[in-house]
Amino acid sequence: MSYALTTIAAIKSSGQQELARHWDRLAAGRRFPDSRGFTLPPELSDPTRLNVWNVEGEGRLQKFRAAYQGEAIGQVFATPWAGKTMEDVVPMSLRSLAIEAARECVQTGCVIYTIISTLDTQGQRVDCERLLLPFGSGSKVTQMLASLQLTQVPGGIRRKKILSSFEIEAKLVFAGRIASGFTDEAAASSVGGGEHRRAQRRNVRRAGRIRFGRTDRTCTVRNISSTGALIEGANIVDLPDRFALTLDMETAARRCTVVWRKKVQLGVRFVDA
Repeated sequence: MSYALTTIAAIKSSGQQELARHWDRLAAGRRFPDSRGFTLPPELSDPTRLNVWNVEGEGRLQKFRAAYQGEAIGQVFATPWAGKTMEDVVPMSLRSLAIEAARECVQTGCVIYTIISTLDTQGQRVDCERLLLPFGSGSKVTQMLASLQLTQVPGGIRRKKILSSFEIEAKLVFAGRIASGFTDEAAASSVGGGEHRRAQRRNVRRAGRIRFGRTDRTCTVRNISSTGALIEGANIVDLPDRFALTLDMETAARRCTVVWRKKVQLGVRFVDA
């Protein structure tokens, strides 16, 4: 399955959009928020439609174990999930889609949004929108918050019956991933910036080189000041939160920390500043 890089506008449910924005604000320029101390404002989303998965192991041995199951999800699946793995509780027709989306979330650290469609007993199309939000420590995702939203049809959805329709037919109609940094994109691109800049930036167009560990990548610096810079590049979406930046024609490297992210742009603050 291919997960296209998309934007928050792809999320149809307004409640799920607000949930994603809350997640992004908690990330605060990082790839994803820390799971410790996470609280969900009650006005953002119906907790009965949420469930939490703990990430265990790595590679082929990786498992996703349910830590919380909302009441509405319990009504659809009619079985308690707590303590069980995704392989244990998700029906065969949905299992590969669910597990692959979870692995994509863990590997990329991105929000994963999918829409799976079926036909109910009246022949009406019902979509299930699934939002996966990664949380963790450092660069490792250790937990995912999942939100499930069923589209409404005339007469309403019979939660206790709809699962049988998905077991007969489940069609993936959309699969996308959304990187953090979208909440303050407009502000971050402006002169004021989402970073609360303390020094005026000047527009430039200079080649730069990013280094972290043994990795070396090129980029373009679009504006710069004594305290930070705006960096562009096609291969910067998965950069770590800290790296060294060296501008063309310079030898001294600047130590940078990421304060916001977009698809092909980063806003960084110079650590020494």
